[in-house]
Amino acid sequence: MHRISLLFLFLFSNILLAQNEIGNNLVKDKFLKYFELPRESVFLHTNKTTYIANEEVWLKGYVYDRHNNKPFSQTTSIHVGLYNADGKKFNEYHFKAGDGYFKGSIIVDSMLASGEYYLRTSTNWMKNFKEDDSFVQKVTILNEKSIEKAKSIKDYDIQFLPEGGNFVEDAPGVMGVKVTDANGYGVRIVEGSVFDSDNTQVARFYTSIFGLGKFNFNPKAGVEYVAKIEFDDGSVETTILQKPSKVGISFSVKNLNDDRFIISLTTNEATKEIINEKQFYLLVHKDGQANRIPITFPKNKLFVSKVLNKEVLNKGLNILTLFNPDGKPIAERLIFNHADLLDTKLKVSKITTEGDSLNIQVKLLDYGNVQQNLSVSVLPGNTISYNQKNSIYSALYLKPYVKGFIENPKYYFKDVTPKKENDLNLLLMTQGWSKYDWTDVFKGPPGQFYEFEKGIDLEGTIYNKGVTSEEKLLVSFPDGRSRYLDILDNRFLIQKNFPVKGETLDFTLIVNNGKLAKPNIGLNMNLGAIPDEIDTIWKEKVEFEDENSSKINNAPDLISSDNTISLNEVTVVEDKIKTTVESNVFIPKYLKGKMTEVTEDIEFSFPLITDIIASRGYYVREELSFGSTDRLIIRARTVQSFLSGNALPVPVIYLNGARLSTLDILYRMPTSEVESFLIDKTGAGEGARGAGGVIRIYTRRLPRDYNDQYGKDENVFKYELKEGFEPVKKFYTPKYTSYLSNEFENFGTIHWVPELKTDENGIATFKILNTLQNNINFYIEGMGSDGSLISAEQNLVID
Repeated sequence: MHRISLLFLFLFSNILLAQNEIGNNLVKDKFLKYFELPRESVFLHTNKTTYIANEEVWLKGYVYDRHNNKPFSQTTSIHVGLYNADGKKFNEYHFKAGDGYFKGSIIVDSMLASGEYYLRTSTNWMKNFKEDDSFVQKVTILNEKSIEKAKSIKDYDIQFLPEGGNFVEDAPGVMGVKVTDANGYGVRIVEGSVFDSDNTQVARFYTSIFGLGKFNFNPKAGVEYVAKIEFDDGSVETTILQKPSKVGISFSVKNLNDDRFIISLTTNEATKEIINEKQFYLLVHKDGQANRIPITFPKNKLFVSKVLNKEVLNKGLNILTLFNPDGKPIAERLIFNHADLLDTKLKVSKITTEGDSLNIQVKLLDYGNVQQNLSVSVLPGNTISYNQKNSIYSALYLKPYVKGFIENPKYYFKDVTPKKENDLNLLLMTQGWSKYDWTDVFKGPPGQFYEFEKGIDLEGTIYNKGVTSEEKLLVSFPDGRSRYLDILDNRFLIQKNFPVKGETLDFTLIVNNGKLAKPNIGLNMNLGAIPDEIDTIWKEKVEFEDENSSKINNAPDLISSDNTISLNEVTVVEDKIKTTVESNVFIPKYLKGKMTEVTEDIEFSFPLITDIIASRGYYVREELSFGSTDRLIIRARTVQSFLSGNALPVPVIYLNGARLSTLDILYRMPTSEVESFLIDKTGAGEGARGAGGVIRIYTRRLPRDYNDQYGKDENVFKYELKEGFEPVKKFYTPKYTSYLSNEFENFGTIHWVPELKTDENGIATFKILNTLQNNINFYIEGMGSDGSLISAEQNLVID
């Protein structure tokens, strides 16, 4: 491994006399800059993992801010690619996110052949980093064509992996073992033994269900070691262990109890003579947060250990990197801190039966007064269509830091026991170095070349002849909003929009003489790059039991042929909409008398909405320097801030009644698009967060000079969006041929709740269809407003 060579570079270089602090400061500077940009992780919860053609994959997504351990509000665009078993893209989908959550559905195309497929979920911001933070979820699709069963190949890969990465002669340490099959999945062995040159057994080991094991080992100089491994079919594999290094440091970590752990460094005489009593240090880090612990070998000693309190650890996964005196990483170990992470429990119960429905209650038993946002999949108790190998715990706490494939990561976080904690520790010990390559860290921080998408830009072309830049284009959106667009060389731009696939945009051309004309429009949109092909090293094997193999071979005759899809509810808006504040139903009555309506004079005097805000005594700054994640800053100039010397407070800003978490949407917003506004520097009604005042903005639904002729068909070009963000549909239960059949019990769907929010008592309720099942499974994932996570599976027996 190229990183281990860093040890030899240190041991035999001429820079050993350099001052320790030079290396230490270099690491500190490079490390902090590399993790300066925020990192996000995403988890996709699907209602099932096995689908029949023409069903829908119902999904809920969670976006997590790893720096602040909270929902990631800056991400608003999520990109999902559907790939076949060979990693080739079949289709792509785009979802709008808000406050760290997104939801939607994907229709299972009837053209898809039976087999395994993968949903890869990512964001534009993730492309800034070399480390792949996308989330991949496997689904199985059943169609008329049978799934081809993979042939069993008995070919094993046997690896010996020293803890920390270093295998040193005459230095006692721990050796990890990893035994996998031809597909890369773990193999449990009957027994493994290590023999020296005299055929004397020096170690004995076994492996877990994931093919992982370990044993204590003290390799002697000049001795060749051979391992013999016996498999359950009686076959025996023999392999020669790699030769130990002549110089180096063995590094190991061990739990002492719930509060303390011990780190141990061991070396040999040759190495001790070189390093003498120079100071090493251990960096305990995660996502840019770190604790630095100095370590020095005592004089004339080949061993040093240090007992540490687990308070030095971050919650969840921690990376322990050992640095030599010159700041070079020479060993690394991953450990997991379970403290206060997996404590949330819940209970699912039936409250009442009401007609053909069951009233279900979800109650958090230790919710801590934090509202939880949950997604719940409800399936028959005998289902074999939910074979999820990930959970929100493993997706956000484990996978972002571990390099390579993890077999069944959900296992380590479901019903956690001391055995599972030991199994996770064994996984991390044998997984090697973390996902973050120190070579990349030392090269410099990642560039900020990709932004947080706040919608997408629509680039349009007007194909009418004779159109000039003096004319305007009016576009009307499905939600009733309209805006004027500038025209340049027959082209126009609609910035930062969230076009929904299947919706229609209305365009009207306003010519110089004030008359209207019907334009001929073409639109292009860049929905975010989704790779056409992805690596398939992460592929998961099908793990249905033999008795279920026949059940998943063909698509069952389960859904009625006259099954229909429930469409979204459509709100009909009257053709004639007045643009006064008084008639705007979206403005609360108690605010209408306080709003200022935008007139032509105001538009002329203040071309941008930020001009109005600045005129009311606010500090406004646009076009920020490179590296900033925001293009607009607004602060309140207050007497208290001036006298105290504190930073200027941030106002609370609402746009069309929704509080803004980022101000990008107000960047260069024309005042002509604003119908009315309210600027209250007292912050009335906002409590402590209103120290910077409150600003309320409502955009125009139609232009001020709107009249009947704008709605006439001869003046309107209707453009149906063939691409765009996926529409959010209300869940519907498919019309099954029978709720009592084996097919329904195996593959049916009872209900799906993508957004279930708990109240102040930690309780949430919902209704499900009474399918007369004796027992029902509930698969629940969730994330609270404080970033706390929930993952639970419960079976409910129906009386």
